[in-house]
Amino acid sequence: MASALHEAPEDEAIRGTNDDATVSRLSAVQLGYFQDPFVQYFVRRPIRRSPIINRGSYIRNHALDSLVRQFLRIDTPKKKQVVSLGAGFDTRYFLMKAGQWGDCSQLARYFEIDFPEIVVKKAMTIKRRPQLSQLVQNARIEKGGAELASDEYFLLSGDLREWSDIVERLSVYGFDTSAPTLVISECVLIYLEAEHSDAILQWMTRELTDCMFVLYEQIKPNDSFGQVMIRNLQSRRIELKGIHAYPELKDQETRFTRLGWDGAKAVDTSTIHDQYLDRSDIARMARLEILDELEEWHLLAAHYCVAWAYKSAAAKDAFSSIQLGRAT
Repeated sequence: MASALHEAPEDEAIRGTNDDATVSRLSAVQLGYFQDPFVQYFVRRPIRRSPIINRGSYIRNHALDSLVRQFLRIDTPKKKQVVSLGAGFDTRYFLMKAGQWGDCSQLARYFEIDFPEIVVKKAMTIKRRPQLSQLVQNARIEKGGAELASDEYFLLSGDLREWSDIVERLSVYGFDTSAPTLVISECVLIYLEAEHSDAILQWMTRELTDCMFVLYEQIKPNDSFGQVMIRNLQSRRIELKGIHAYPELKDQETRFTRLGWDGAKAVDTSTIHDQYLDRSDIARMARLEILDELEEWHLLAAHYCVAWAYKSAAAKDAFSSIQLGRAT
């Protein structure tokens, strides 16, 4: 996400969080929590994570994928587009194109944005691995390897702190401000100062006609566990610059509704686990591996949230129907 001009001391550490998240995803996949045949191509040295981390990876994947799938299924006047901020080695597009998500014919374009260093690695991996490249039609490398473009998939280098530059690159590849748009942010906005993340949301509020935003990030910095969490991250040179601006679930909702968005909801991952997952799913995870540290799990899970918000002029009822389903 960073350019050389705007390189901050902690940017390298933030880039490293992509590798950590990808290793954690592969760990959960290899143990059978969920399926992803593509993540293996982005991990050099697989590591088995703890049951707490594996369960967290599953819930993160389950909740976000549920919201994304619903967006792709709703009826809208125009074809849809997806923008993934700080996408890293995310494989969601490849899962869609491989048919694991059913009919995705209403998807017109899928954009991913991240640090140039990560984009170069991902583009090279896509070109090198036929399992990936065969799913990207007419792929071509642009900007000396710092971008990859195709018929509908676009991998772009950019600095989210310089949002006007991002908008320019999106426009080059056919981003349509009038198309139904889903924006995904998985532990991304949290690394930005609030002024920068607010500027992104303000632009989307002003320029996009029909938009849904889905995010996953840390909350509750002020209790004892939150303070320890922040200190542990700081020891790795990782600063959660946005956490104090939006520390609680209600703040995550207000960051959208105060801008006039039609609806917003935030739920912590502990609640998703206890109230939104089917009991059979929890039993299945228990069979995969034993989770002894239940109290620690709930503490950690209560400090992460999934939030989603929407604004729509042409399909408000369809957008409002997108929700995380509660267990029955």
